[in-house]
Amino acid sequence: MPTVKRLHAPLAWVGGRWQRDVLLSVDASGHWAEITANVPLPPDAEPLGGPLIPSLVNAHSHAFQRAFVGLAERRDAGQDDFWSWRDRMYALALRISPQQLRAVAGQLYAEMLRGGYTQVCEFHYLHHPADPAYGGQVFDDELDMAWALAEAADEAGIGLTLLPVVYTRSGFNAPGLRPEQHRFAADADWAWRACQRVAAAGLPRVNAGVALHSLRGASPQDIQRLRERVGAADVTIHIHVAEQTAEVADCLAATGRRPLQWLADEGLLDPRWQLVH
Repeated sequence: MPTVKRLHAPLAWVGGRWQRDVLLSVDASGHWAEITANVPLPPDAEPLGGPLIPSLVNAHSHAFQRAFVGLAERRDAGQDDFWSWRDRMYALALRISPQQLRAVAGQLYAEMLRGGYTQVCEFHYLHHPADPAYGGQVFDDELDMAWALAEAADEAGIGLTLLPVVYTRSGFNAPGLRPEQHRFAADADWAWRACQRVAAAGLPRVNAGVALHSLRGASPQDIQRLRERVGAADVTIHIHVAEQTAEVADCLAATGRRPLQWLADEGLLDPRWQLVH
């Protein structure tokens, strides 16, 4: 693929160390074609004003939450915690449409690019239309929310790893999700099908993996089923492993083990897994 642009950095982090006079060639796909150190500034290269580091990956994003940044900073009662924050977040999650999500995600992804991020892993559990009791929505495609994220990433120019989330219960001993969580409902088969569809779409900056909301949000049977569906496929498997201390305490009460210990003891972990907060 031909080179379309050349950049020159006086200092850059290449090969695990700082190197001087680094020439960087960009191909038509937006990828680096060649990176060479100790090259004097060529006349056709754009000089960069300072040191250059590799771009960053945002390994865990909930793009829709950009819409209520700053809106959960006021207490409604004497006690405020993760769960009161989550209730405010649900108020947004129950209303946002695919068109609104695309606009919000587009702003967020542009902000990420300006901050030096070129890839984002989107932990995507806002799947379904809102029920009539919460305003009602109609989708043309069960993946309309996923496509909104993919379109936003493409328009912004950032790489996207879309991670459809398995979410089937509201807690370790709960029989299912709560009514206000209906937009999140997805079992292992749904998440794997969504992953396969996104991957098959052939979008140039988009790839796909799968995710489990958490050990409290997905049962052992869900986790086993997802493991069977993924098999040996080279895809990311992502999970909230311990969002807050109450989750660790609940996991101990339900299983006798902390979340990381449970995952390790079950023999689930391999290099494909990403464990986040």
